[in-house]
Amino acid sequence: MLIQKGFKYRLKPTKEQKQKLLQHGGNARFVYNYFLKQNIDYYNKTKKFKFYYELATSLPKLKREFPFLKESFSQSLQMVICQFDKALKDSFKKEKSFPSFKKKHFLNDSFTCPQKWRLSKGFVFIPKIGEVKWIKHRSLKGKPKSITISQDGNNWYCSVLCEYKIKEQEKQTDNIIGIDVGLTELATLSDKTVINNLKYLKKYEDKLAKEQRRLSKKQKGSKNRFKQRMKVRKIHTKIKNIRQDFLHKTSYSIIKNYDGAVMEDLNVKGMMKNHHLAKSMSDVSWSEFRRQLEYKAKWNFKHFIIIDRFAPTSKTCLNCGCIQDMPLSKRQYNCPFCSASIDRDLNASINIKILGLNKINTEGRSGINACGVETVVSTVKQEKECLVN
Repeated sequence: MLIQKGFKYRLKPTKEQKQKLLQHGGNARFVYNYFLKQNIDYYNKTKKFKFYYELATSLPKLKREFPFLKESFSQSLQMVICQFDKALKDSFKKEKSFPSFKKKHFLNDSFTCPQKWRLSKGFVFIPKIGEVKWIKHRSLKGKPKSITISQDGNNWYCSVLCEYKIKEQEKQTDNIIGIDVGLTELATLSDKTVINNLKYLKKYEDKLAKEQRRLSKKQKGSKNRFKQRMKVRKIHTKIKNIRQDFLHKTSYSIIKNYDGAVMEDLNVKGMMKNHHLAKSMSDVSWSEFRRQLEYKAKWNFKHFIIIDRFAPTSKTCLNCGCIQDMPLSKRQYNCPFCSASIDRDLNASINIKILGLNKINTEGRSGINACGVETVVSTVKQEKECLVN
């Protein structure tokens, strides 16, 4: 199987090179915003959009009108049009929202070079910028296809997209795990393993609030305000990096030690509307955790199953199959019929696993109706002895 993987490295540009990087990133942002505005105006007049071919043919004229665009690598500007075209088409499929304007003060500009770049141990050659030093902390794997230069505050990074083949393997079903995500704990697995929620944001909340108060007192447009913004951004970046590191290690461990994983299809966007829990849900990053598990399972030829979000996994008794209401305040599942008592999250994770196994067994046929309690209950009765001591 042919896969593409990105390798990200920190750049160490000189003062002159940093100015050129800012110019290239700003030009890419300008082209994106220009064609977005042009498309919005064109749609208001004709109820139609302009796509890649029309936009690409108008790029030379745009460069004559704005000479500063000639300072950028021409293929990087063409890649901006490709990215805009994809974003526009994705919005039609309702995969993402309609493209929005990129803002300079976010300090997150980026541009892609598909050709004429060069990699070395100590530097990367970027067209029209030159050899920029980088910290190559790990070796590349596969054939490099393109590089993307991105800004994160005052820091610059180079992502190298590599393509390589992995040997296909037969998927096993002997050791599949059910995962129930939560806020108290990041995840409870069906084998009674509990992954703690480190609550990264809470650890830095006081420090972040202190720096944000200082930022609010700075005069808008001043250099001191910009410096304070960088301090606030640095804390946010640290929180993000700690979270990403933990999620990568956790997802890798799960994929390595099990034959597959089963999760619920949570409506995270809808759940975020609950303002009492939105902050905690944003901090725990369920969607990112699922995304990492999904692609790592695919690369390692492991099962990754998503069950229906309406399946009553938390409400269904593992022992007898009865269903009862389970508000979030109830952390222990006490069945009124069979008197079984089990941790709420463990009960849900085992039910999730059973649904996933049933879906694998019925693959190619009608599949499982995740809301069909009778099927779930009968399967639970057959396998509960091997799942619960």
